[in-house]
Amino acid sequence: MSGKFSACLLIQSSDGTPEFSEKDLNLQPGRRMITGEEDVLLAGGFSTLFPETGFPLSPTLQLNKDFGDLSHDELEQVALAELERVNTATYRSYLVEPDNRLCVIGNDSEKLESFVDDFGGVLEIEPILLKGSHPEIVTAVELEVSHLNAEYQVRLSVQSPINIERCTYCGDCGSACPEDCLDEQLHINYSVCTSCKECEKACVHDAIDIHGVEERVLKVPALLLMDGVKLNFEGDKSSMYTEDGIRDFLSNQFSYQVDEVITCSESICQYSAKLGHGCSSCTDVCKYGAISRDNNGIKIDPVKCEECGGCIGACPTGAIQYERFSDGAFISYLQSLDIKPGTTLVMGSEAMLHKLWWRNSTAKAENTFFLEYNRVSGLSFFHLLYLFARGFGRVILLTQEGETESDESLRRQTAMAASLLNTYFEVENRIVVASPREFIIQMNNHEEPLLPDAIKLDDTANRRQNLAHLLEIFSARTGRQARIKENRSLPFATISCDGDKCTQCYACLNDCRIEALHTDEEKLSLRYNSSLCVGCAICVRVCPENALKIISGATIDKQFFDDVTMAEAEPMRCKECGKVFGTRKSYQRVMEILSKKESVDTSHFEYCDTCRVVKLFEDA
Repeated sequence: MSGKFSACLLIQSSDGTPEFSEKDLNLQPGRRMITGEEDVLLAGGFSTLFPETGFPLSPTLQLNKDFGDLSHDELEQVALAELERVNTATYRSYLVEPDNRLCVIGNDSEKLESFVDDFGGVLEIEPILLKGSHPEIVTAVELEVSHLNAEYQVRLSVQSPINIERCTYCGDCGSACPEDCLDEQLHINYSVCTSCKECEKACVHDAIDIHGVEERVLKVPALLLMDGVKLNFEGDKSSMYTEDGIRDFLSNQFSYQVDEVITCSESICQYSAKLGHGCSSCTDVCKYGAISRDNNGIKIDPVKCEECGGCIGACPTGAIQYERFSDGAFISYLQSLDIKPGTTLVMGSEAMLHKLWWRNSTAKAENTFFLEYNRVSGLSFFHLLYLFARGFGRVILLTQEGETESDESLRRQTAMAASLLNTYFEVENRIVVASPREFIIQMNNHEEPLLPDAIKLDDTANRRQNLAHLLEIFSARTGRQARIKENRSLPFATISCDGDKCTQCYACLNDCRIEALHTDEEKLSLRYNSSLCVGCAICVRVCPENALKIISGATIDKQFFDDVTMAEAEPMRCKECGKVFGTRKSYQRVMEILSKKESVDTSHFEYCDTCRVVKLFEDA
């Protein structure tokens, strides 16, 4: 042993190309990793030890250097793949400044005044009294709270007896008040006032209305309720605090970095905002309230998001992506490496790989590849199946001890992948979830690859398309079928169509963004590919003829991957030019409806859009 840190470096050479080298370094945690003048592009290491290197650090490269049996050339290949991975990861990143506005609502004027004195120097406070009176704090006669666009809207009616624009500050009202409840600041103490209206009578400018009320609207990011105040409010209470919770509010009053690394692509998301219906896999698994649905579709709140990965693994189409290592980058990365058939793959976050490196510094793992994946709970069963399709014989996922039991998403995805591997290849225990402490037991247990040749996928295709391609290859090479039981939590379903009812209106196609349902325009037929269907049931919901039915589950056989004609129709041709502009069945259905209406000329419906306009002008 050298007693030094064994480093791998990619340095930009004088001709601009990356140059790979291995060297031993004297390092001190927390200090700069490289002190020379080299233009380092990437190095093996851990960002927690060297947080300000100025270049990316790769746990993947470090683990494979110290634990693996890769050659110098193979390590260079990994270093270049890691650099490409870093360079292609794009996402919004910005600094969020704290919003220190706080509306405090209470019943006790002295306590409210004390709160303002204590925290007014650090917070922008809007105090509101519900009872009593205070010269510097408004008292609400009525108050209503709503929540919109991450803010609370506080609508209140405030006692406002003095019209400042009319007042000349002559002082007549003060001397006329028998209860001495109107002070020199023009504040009326309503707890003393008897509404005798002597002040009104004394004011020659008509500037006083003892019962005057002003309507106000406050918009604030947070509310604090004192003195046991309860509001008739059923909305979002995540930023509504009590006196005991002031520390929670203050803990958020600092600048913080937001990385929008979890994204949603509406183009392949099978939730319809228009219908308020469809796939809900991501919202079902989110434990932090970071994913919601609105009129624009799926919305991800990057501030609430903890990057747990559950929504990524659960998304059946790949609409939800982890931009630090997207599906496309994941496929491209693995296809850039020469993987020895039967290699054991160890995947885990940087923290898990660092812990593994620390605990097993003298161990060597033959025929093993280490890969940093920051959230293994973000792996779907597609990712896991693809790893075996690339030639890995075994996959070990590193997690904290006991984390698997609490991670429902990870359990579901690994169970689904394991079940399919067993169905097609009759193998078990190829996917192992272990802590770094348990890894040493699993380290040298290797398995043969499941396929003789590694499968390549299209890194531009979506997740469902690539999953269908994998399953088709598995099915063809093994000659076996897989049956997915009825389970609405699994993204498999079978659609059937009553051809007699279907009019080829194609309303079902509008929200089938994954294109499980599509049409052959020349033959005017409705086509269906079961391998792409995720069971969102939007098509069933929108079908005006109730022609479509859905059953969860599927049989993965040859027909599962083929386009099937579900309904076919006779074309409706324009009476003038012969152009096909619909189906005869839909035309007959429209005529049937219009025949019940009087004084409707239906003759022009036999023409296409262009000829119909000409015909209408000719007949006018």
